[in-house]
Amino acid sequence: MQETRQTQPLLLDMIYAAINSAPTALARVALYIAQDPEIVLSLSVADLARNTGSGPASIVRFCRTMGFSGFRDFKIALSGEIERGRVLNLAQRTAPEDIYLPPKLAVLSMALQNSIAASARILDESQITGLATRVRAARRIEVFGMGPSSVCADILAMRLIWLGFPVHSPSSASLSHGLARTLDNSSLAIGISSSGVTDETKDFLSIARKTGAHTMAITTRSDCPVAQNAEEVIVVTTAGAWPEAGSAMHVPSIVLLSEYLSLCLQQLESR
Repeated sequence: MQETRQTQPLLLDMIYAAINSAPTALARVALYIAQDPEIVLSLSVADLARNTGSGPASIVRFCRTMGFSGFRDFKIALSGEIERGRVLNLAQRTAPEDIYLPPKLAVLSMALQNSIAASARILDESQITGLATRVRAARRIEVFGMGPSSVCADILAMRLIWLGFPVHSPSSASLSHGLARTLDNSSLAIGISSSGVTDETKDFLSIARKTGAHTMAITTRSDCPVAQNAEEVIVVTTAGAWPEAGSAMHVPSIVLLSEYLSLCLQQLESR
């Protein structure tokens, strides 16, 4: 199944509209976010509730009216929107004579950098440290992805192989599914899907989970079908202005994750 992008209404436009159309408590939340979206990325539900004179339940309700399951997913989407806005602003103010690179290349370069920065903000240090602990304990590690995500699977697998861990990353869905059936509770299965709806990756995790292996999804949506078939989910973002479906838009974030995991593993080894 080829990975695709989903087109959604601009989140900030929805937030601005909620200022005038939402119930009073939710409109107050919308106004606070609209005034300084970036500061919201560093707040907890309790912080935002206190700053807006509302309760945590109102924050969750507001996020759901925006189409998200909770505050974490809302912040991930907001972070991506902020980064996309930066890219567009760069494109609007940069003239060809102002830069060494061609304008389109400069904008794409900035998009890649912003994608990494956005993912860095949402990666959970304790979760990655926990993953490092599981990697060290696993007797077998299977990593799988389809389309552009297969490149990401290879990047992660190769990084761990060079550190001496028993990792496989077959490019064939049928082979990965077959290998998943041979896992056990000493194994780790990692499925990577940018869209979060790739059937082959979902099935890979489902099969591995039935064997008792610990399963982890790496995706851009915590509530997607692929994530629902894993015990743990690591969320990365694809912030940036990407030209077409099929672009390797989440590769930079996977590189970041792979190197961060490598550092955590090295720190554990040094203790």
